[in-house]
Amino acid sequence: MICPQNLMVTPTNSTSKFFFLILLFLVPVLTWADLPKQHNFPGGISLIQIGDHAQKPRAFFGIDPALVIKEKQKWLAVVGVPMNLVPGRYMLRVEHTEDTTQQSSLQSFTVYPLHSNYKQRSFMLPKKFSPEQFQAYENQQLRSMFGMHSFDSEPLIPNFQFQHVITKGSFLPFGRVLSKNKSQDFMLEDHPMITYLTSDSAIAYSPGNGIVENIVDRGTLDQKIVIRHSDHFRSILSFIANSPLEIGDYVKAGEPIGTTSFIDSLGNERIDWYLMLNGTEIDPLLMIEPISNNG
Repeated sequence: MICPQNLMVTPTNSTSKFFFLILLFLVPVLTWADLPKQHNFPGGISLIQIGDHAQKPRAFFGIDPALVIKEKQKWLAVVGVPMNLVPGRYMLRVEHTEDTTQQSSLQSFTVYPLHSNYKQRSFMLPKKFSPEQFQAYENQQLRSMFGMHSFDSEPLIPNFQFQHVITKGSFLPFGRVLSKNKSQDFMLEDHPMITYLTSDSAIAYSPGNGIVENIVDRGTLDQKIVIRHSDHFRSILSFIANSPLEIGDYVKAGEPIGTTSFIDSLGNERIDWYLMLNGTEIDPLLMIEPISNNG
């Protein structure tokens, strides 16, 4: 658990060197590389080797297809680990073709409990807020927002480099909210996204390259923009206002996509960012460019 003072951090390049060192200790975030760093725990990412087949294999975790990429002449499955998954050993089903024959095999991988360095995954809100104000969408609700459109230019090559959606204000991290209620002393409520809060209207920027796959509830306070970064890789940004985007638009990382929305009940401007891999919410902080030492 972390205290509200540490919770409300500022995602800007002017962040102090002291905070930078703390952030590196708490969250070993992605360095700029072709692949994400492996985080085999709930809310993280597993990189699973699935062989050197001549043709691209298909991989499935449960019934969901996984992102498959080639790295050093070998195929890797990039699997998002659900936040509520119990640590243990799991199987990935791999389908591949050998000599025109379709074959299937199983590849095991392990999901570990959260390391003690990740205690910030459970946090208490500042007293002026309540968990009800930050209720997340259910996974099936998020999946229902995915678009069914075909585009001339498909973002097929995965890009694992992301950045914060706003450059001023504070955010509530991906994790679980620790709170009291009448029947229990404490309970945990999922917060499978980053919630940005700022006192003034702020420009929202695309967290990564991609195509606008869908726009849900256009013109409402809770407008949602779905950006597909690559096959099986999406961002869903809710509480976006004044967006100039249309379905099918290509956006680059850092390109303005709208502004924050003012929420009366919070007394703040707000945007939520869900990062989804294979239809599973994962922690965006694991894939954000490290803050510069020169800030």
